Amino acid sequence: MRTIQAVKFSELSPSQIASWERCQASEASLESPYFHPDFTQCVATVRDDVEVALIQQNGESVGFFPFQRRSRHAATPVGGRLSDYQGLICRRDLSWNVKEVLTPCDLTSWSFDHVLACQTPWSEYHRATDLSPQIELGSGFESYCSGLHKSGVDELRQTQRKARKMAREIGPLRFEFRSLDSGLLDQLITWKSDQYRRTRVTNVFAYAWTGALLHTLQAHQVDGLAGILSVLYSGDQPVAMHMGMECRGLLHWWFPTYDPSLARYSPGRILLLELLQAAESNGVHKIDLGRGVVGY
Repeated sequence: MRTIQAVKFSELSPSQIASWERCQASEASLESPYFHPDFTQCVATVRDDVEVALIQQNGESVGFFPFQRRSRHAATPVGGRLSDYQGLICRRDLSWNVKEVLTPCDLTSWSFDHVLACQTPWSEYHRATDLSPQIELGSGFESYCSGLHKSGVDELRQTQRKARKMAREIGPLRFEFRSLDSGLLDQLITWKSDQYRRTRVTNVFAYAWTGALLHTLQAHQVDGLAGILSVLYSGDQPVAMHMGMECRGLLHWWFPTYDPSLARYSPGRILLLELLQAAESNGVHKIDLGRGVVGY
């Protein structure tokens, strides 16, 4: 017998959260930090509209569908615009359909934009599909570089050249993989907000809860999910930063930004290169760049 009901995250028992973690860990397509229960928990600390459709079968918790209730019958993914991966957290062998999940939650719509293409029940609602590139570092940074050279990619050499130029002209480079300095996170939010305004993109940080979420994640340092603020310094000044999330060795590339006055040095690309070099020693074997293929 199967039952589905909508509950607040806080109403889930420790054993149900453990079942959620096991479901995520058992399925490769759910490796993103967005599918870990701690991400939903962190969003629920800064918003009061986070719910979870709990799927139980013969008394066992077998599926979890987190969402934000936008109105009585409509919902969005947890995290809204900040969510780069969306879908149902369950084992691959669980049979389900969209209406079966939404109807018991009194939902007639769920507005998604980054749902997993491999979850076929959503396919009839797709408008388009896209790629989500990943950087595989399981064989180490040197092996990754060797693969780039063999394929004729020149971005690595260009970035290394700009790094040397910045070190000469601005100051020696220093990279910090994980910073717990909340003031630096505030600086990242300021730089990113300015970038959104310059490029006329919706400024997600105009909403107070988004900055609060990043601060919550920065302070959340546990084995399952950790917020990672990485900082590149030239001399004593921070010149580029990135805020992402790490889950079981996968780091999600999320909010990169840099000092716009130093754009000629491509500090954002230098930071990514430094992060790739530091990945293995910090337990990271893969970096997920999210939806869409970009030049670099």
